[in-house]
Amino acid sequence: MWEFETEFSEIIQRTPNIKSFRFPVAAKGVRYRAGQFFFLTIKIKGEDALHHFSFSTSPTEKGYIEFTKRITPSEFSQALDVVKPGTWASLRGPLGIFTLPRTTRKLAFLSGGIGITPLRSMMRYIVDKDLPLDVVLLYGNNSYEDIAFRDELEDMAASHSTIRVEHVLSGQVLPPDWKGKTGFINKDLVAELVPDFRERLFYTSGPPKMVVALEEQLAALGLPRQQLKRDSFTGYD
Repeated sequence: MWEFETEFSEIIQRTPNIKSFRFPVAAKGVRYRAGQFFFLTIKIKGEDALHHFSFSTSPTEKGYIEFTKRITPSEFSQALDVVKPGTWASLRGPLGIFTLPRTTRKLAFLSGGIGITPLRSMMRYIVDKDLPLDVVLLYGNNSYEDIAFRDELEDMAASHSTIRVEHVLSGQVLPPDWKGKTGFINKDLVAELVPDFRERLFYTSGPPKMVVALEEQLAALGLPRQQLKRDSFTGYD
């Protein structure tokens, strides 16, 4: 495990209420696996404040690491919303076993909102390493504008025949030319979009209530628990 002091180097607005935060990494030995998380310490009113975040970067992206967060009314989130490049921070990690398998070749990623971050990390790694993995992503959001990493995800799917991205929108206002699915990710939608679901290892990522609901839907399809991996984003329910 590594730990070091650093500073924010770049803040990227991903959607109207989601931002990515980057830190430079020059030291050797700062390694992690796609899908893992780390602890971030910042100063709030002069006091240390700690929170954990999934890497939204892949280990193949050199020179910096990044996390991505939906801005909420919480004190920590509000502090991040106004942070500027050059602001002090401390990082410690990596941790977590929500990572790519060593043997299974067919995967299904189910996510909603900010839960996309560890999955984006894994998909970027799969693409950059040209891994022989077959991936289907079902990504639910309220609106088209809420889809984080939208262009990048679609570029990955367009350039790699073994990656498929299916967007699912639950809001009432849809783009006039929307041809994707609507509503919420459930067992019927999984069976329709992932007909070979019994052959896949499923990764569910998002707010705890959403992750539990997705796992209940997968259980209703008869999938055993050993075919499921989860990553719950506390603080978003």
